[in-house]
Amino acid sequence: MATARGVERSLRRNVVDLCWGAWSELGVSGWSRTHVTWAIDPEPLIVFTAIADLDPRLRDEALDWCIRNSRHVSRVRLRHLALQQPDSAGDKWGYFAATVNAHARIEWPRASKPWPYTVTGRSILRPLSEPSMVLLRIRAMFGLGARSEILRCLLFSHNKRFTAAMLASATNYAKRNVAESCDTLVQAGVLETREVSRRYYYSLANPGPLADFVGALPELVVDWPLLLEVLGLFLEYANVALGASDQVRVIETHKLAERVEDALADLGLDAPDRMKGAAFLAAWDEWMIECTKELALGRWPGDNTYSTRPLV
Repeated sequence: MATARGVERSLRRNVVDLCWGAWSELGVSGWSRTHVTWAIDPEPLIVFTAIADLDPRLRDEALDWCIRNSRHVSRVRLRHLALQQPDSAGDKWGYFAATVNAHARIEWPRASKPWPYTVTGRSILRPLSEPSMVLLRIRAMFGLGARSEILRCLLFSHNKRFTAAMLASATNYAKRNVAESCDTLVQAGVLETREVSRRYYYSLANPGPLADFVGALPELVVDWPLLLEVLGLFLEYANVALGASDQVRVIETHKLAERVEDALADLGLDAPDRMKGAAFLAAWDEWMIECTKELALGRWPGDNTYSTRPLV
């Protein structure tokens, strides 16, 4: 059975490598490109990098990218995602946002006081034609706002019909903005609507032509906010386990398994079955390390494919 310190170090290393891989696809100066087949979602990656603060160099290079490419980032999504974080994360996000604001002369939400920071100048913006940049490419085509996020969600989701409330949750935009954008897209013939039990469901009217118009598509489109939320809970668990007895670690493992059960199911990740005693602790720690290692290498764990190309 791995020690608590060994588990914490392995999880931290794997999560850092995943973040480096994702940032490298956006254009941050990194070591290698491991996630060329993934669609990268910038806002949840920005917020997670800021509040997790796992690697000072990664944070500095991410700041450089944000300062140089802030025009491609949705402040509305940043605000909603930042509000969803624990209160303890507020200070780190506030410093990060304030540092971007000070250098880019913009107004990212919930900013506080900037860090002393010198722009590195090493980051670029990768060509939007690359498959991993498809989400930013959609924004370039349809504008930075709820409309683009709605089309992205409907194009890549296995659930073909969404209510406005479901789309608001999936896109991190307010329900009112989403509903208004959906109505506009219905009028334009891009979406169609259907009433079921007094609820209106939206879907793409012609997903095939839209996918062709969008262009090169990635092999994997994941729910980045949900995935990073789970990884944050993994790291939180690992920190709590440091210095704890095996008995306490077993208890904390069961608590974590219960907290992430629904999220893992939504992501298509198969965690170990519940069992009693230290056996579950050993199985869970081994699975977390292997799962995050696969993610760090740009591979989806197990045989399940969470989300792939549009179903057209």
